[in-house]
Amino acid sequence: MINTIKWRLPAVLLAAGMTLAACSEPDSLGIEVQPDSDQPGVFFTDTVTIHATTIREDSLRSDEVVAAFNLAGSYTDPVFGMSKASFYSQLRLPNNNTNFTFGITPVLDSVVLTMAYADYYGDTLMPLFMEVLQLSEQLVYDTTYYSNDVLTTGSTLFSGNIDAHPKDSVVVSGTKRAPHLRLRLPDQVGNDFLNAGNATFIDNSAFTNFFKGIHVRTNVVSGGGLIVSFNLQASMSKLTVYYRNASNPTTINANFEINSECPRYNHYEHDYTNATFGNVFPVSGNDKLYIQSMAGLKVRFIFPYIKNFASAGAVSINKAELVIPVQDNAAPYVNHQALLTFGVDDKGSEAIIPDILESSSYYGGSFSTTTGDYRFNIGRYVQRLISGKIATDYGLSLVSSGGAVNAFRTIIPGTTGTGNKIKLRLTYSKLD
Repeated sequence: MINTIKWRLPAVLLAAGMTLAACSEPDSLGIEVQPDSDQPGVFFTDTVTIHATTIREDSLRSDEVVAAFNLAGSYTDPVFGMSKASFYSQLRLPNNNTNFTFGITPVLDSVVLTMAYADYYGDTLMPLFMEVLQLSEQLVYDTTYYSNDVLTTGSTLFSGNIDAHPKDSVVVSGTKRAPHLRLRLPDQVGNDFLNAGNATFIDNSAFTNFFKGIHVRTNVVSGGGLIVSFNLQASMSKLTVYYRNASNPTTINANFEINSECPRYNHYEHDYTNATFGNVFPVSGNDKLYIQSMAGLKVRFIFPYIKNFASAGAVSINKAELVIPVQDNAAPYVNHQALLTFGVDDKGSEAIIPDILESSSYYGGSFSTTTGDYRFNIGRYVQRLISGKIATDYGLSLVSSGGAVNAFRTIIPGTTGTGNKIKLRLTYSKLD
């Protein structure tokens, strides 16, 4: 049996049909097999028929438990259409202090939202129209949030074009700092903080009731685009109120933090109206297959005739290597660095297969720039199918690795082409 995964993953599911044959009866089972010349009694085939489809991901868990980074941006991909990423986050008192105070008669200098860059996907030469909105609905710690969850927002704290430089250091007060984005917020935001009264800052519960958090988003661009990821756990990520008070004429910094106790999550949107494959799913995998992060697309494939493989007698699977080639991965829309292969349960959810519990060196899944493909060892899964330990085969799911925190997409050649395509490379021994 296979064990259902309790969390959701973005991916592309392949639905695959396969016909296998023993070498003594090739016509009855519909494949060609040949013995390995160096190992008598060991047989090999890579002509398994595979049927596949691309389907949409419903949603993906994207809160701080599973998402180390938070994404904001938008792009219009020439193949996949429009995609948007935004995020919601809470802030907390400086150093988690209770009874924080701005002192007597504080006077504002400025207020700045700083977010440390983690990475990017797309064209950094494209400007982003970014918005920061204040939440009017609470984020709740220890709550599971998904990529399609939406919170209500109130006033706009920032709105304007920015030039993202996720790999360039920033000089602040004469000191070079790690790459980050600095947004000057309206003085009204800082004055609201200064005038809120000491009771607002007595503890984090009171503060987050006053300032519930932020929603960072961007508008869609007509062509191309950029999605940047931020490390909100970096010490540089914070909302800083610069001020002076009656007891200190020099500028004081009050850093309202985005720390490990702040709930936060990513929100994703996709519009496939102008995608080359259309917006009606599932999409046949005869021509091409599509995998997209950010709760976008996944592939499903199934082996409907796999049990016929042992119809001429018991077999032992020595190796079952699933080879997934890649095409059309030119910059800026490069393919995933790694994919994952899961089983599928009777409800259509991703499920653990035994091979994924092995070491990464055995299981595989990383993209090879040398061979231009991903390779998975799924021998234990195939053996269980053939032996009948998995009563009903609902197929396998091919998903993006790290889909909650990256914006990659991958295009795979279709299953019926004459050139490079998905293959299941089986090496096996006859037991009878």
